[in-house]
Amino acid sequence: MKRLIILLLAVAAAVASIGMVASADTAAGGASASLSPIVTWSASGWIILYIPSTDMAVDLGTIDGNLYDPESGTWTPLVSTAKNAYVFANRTYTLTLSAESTGTETADLSRFEVKGGDLSAFTPLDSDQVLKTGGPGITHIDDIQYEYIPSFDDAPGDYAVTVTYTVTAP
Repeated sequence: MKRLIILLLAVAAAVASIGMVASADTAAGGASASLSPIVTWSASGWIILYIPSTDMAVDLGTIDGNLYDPESGTWTPLVSTAKNAYVFANRTYTLTLSAESTGTETADLSRFEVKGGDLSAFTPLDSDQVLKTGGPGITHIDDIQYEYIPSFDDAPGDYAVTVTYTVTAP
């Protein structure tokens, strides 16, 4: 008898350590039992910035005398076609742009401009600019354009500007 009691206590302790046991009262003729497990998980804050490979290299063309109008004294800007960027996020974010002249000749960044996203007009990239602010979900910015305004100060040579897209979240 002592062994039976010890065995029952051991089984009860094992069941208690494995999980909860539901019991049913069958004296009234019906029976039911229920348990309520708790299921948990966590989510970290995340952001994905994506620019299609076709939009990673942009050739604005060549500055030559055909871009200057002697009658008006103005230059025709070099302008790109519309480019794309995507932000995928589960939180609010800010997408900023910065630029650095990286060619053999130094580009005047006050004449290198961008528009698109929250920038409704061409804006110089001689300082960081906020291209877009947004919230959770998918944001497709499909109207990004680069513009360079030529000048007599543009010496012959090759110009390049590296534009850095940076997305941050609070």
